[in-house]
Amino acid sequence: MQLTNMPSTNSSAANAESGSGIVKGLVSVVIPNWNGKKFLKGCLDSLLECSYGQIEIVMVDNGSKDGSVEFLEENYPEVKLIKFEQNTGFSVAVNAGINHSTGEFVALLNNDTTVDPLWITNMVGAMREHPEIGSTGCKMLAYDDHKLLDGAGDGYRRGGLPGRIGHREIDLGQFDQERYILGPCGGAALYRRSMLDDIGLFDSDYFAYLEDVDIGLRAQSAGYKCLYVPSAVMYHLGCGTTGSGYHPLVVRLSSQNNWNTIVKNIPFPLLLKFMPQIIYWQAFYFAVVIVRGGQVLPWLEGTARALLLLPKMLKKRAAINKRRAVPLSYLEEVIVRSEQELAESRARLVAQSQAKQ
Repeated sequence: MQLTNMPSTNSSAANAESGSGIVKGLVSVVIPNWNGKKFLKGCLDSLLECSYGQIEIVMVDNGSKDGSVEFLEENYPEVKLIKFEQNTGFSVAVNAGINHSTGEFVALLNNDTTVDPLWITNMVGAMREHPEIGSTGCKMLAYDDHKLLDGAGDGYRRGGLPGRIGHREIDLGQFDQERYILGPCGGAALYRRSMLDDIGLFDSDYFAYLEDVDIGLRAQSAGYKCLYVPSAVMYHLGCGTTGSGYHPLVVRLSSQNNWNTIVKNIPFPLLLKFMPQIIYWQAFYFAVVIVRGGQVLPWLEGTARALLLLPKMLKKRAAINKRRAVPLSYLEEVIVRSEQELAESRARLVAQSQAKQ
């Protein structure tokens, strides 16, 4: 890993907390990049036009071969650039970015995005108003059609299958109210650094996919809520690197991390209670990847990899359970409410599709 020390954007060392090196009020925007040169200008220009006065941008390049690094060094010298020789995955990349950042708040942003000028301002405002939250989610709209929702928070089912609430719904104002959610999508999120210091960073064993759901569950277990902030808006292309939700890599990692997340984050009494849903939803996902993508082997590879990781995940599970700060009933309520939101979103999407016919 190489670090190019470049000046931060609009930050002031005078605001640094004594002895910590963390700049109070500063938002560190961490962006992982892998062969995403074609997205970088739109993403970075929109960030530089944000109204919030204290930001630093940390770009973590995962061994790109498309000229991304040269483009950044030539055109965006204000960006702090971290360079890996090969693709380390989402989790390792963003963890490196967080560890080399100095903000009181850490924003994660996918490279295939643009943000509204008030995106950071409104999320930080919510953090200031709600001390009980450790993170915020935002309204994500489709990059190519701003009438379509890309998501309004991460969802999770008792059966261990994640989803993005509101995905592909027409935006009719149904998500225009603040509400507590399980966690934010890792492609557009704001976290308190103090929370990350407390519960730990993203799980490097995930490589990519579900790492944001995992950290959302860990945060909830430790007593940190997440608030969805509809006035914070961004635009997301989605699958800008892999191109499809049924790409073999996506299926393999999703299968692996479905199991990892269940093992790590569902306490034993809830695991027993959720077992019928786990059997149903994991079988459902297997059937879907076969029918829509024909990806039997990647699913099996992911499941096998999860079995190999089981001893390590059980150790992590013990650590999470040891520091759980909420009753099981609260954790169950968060998951069930999230599952209900996913179901309601799906019903609306079907109704909207039928109305077009």
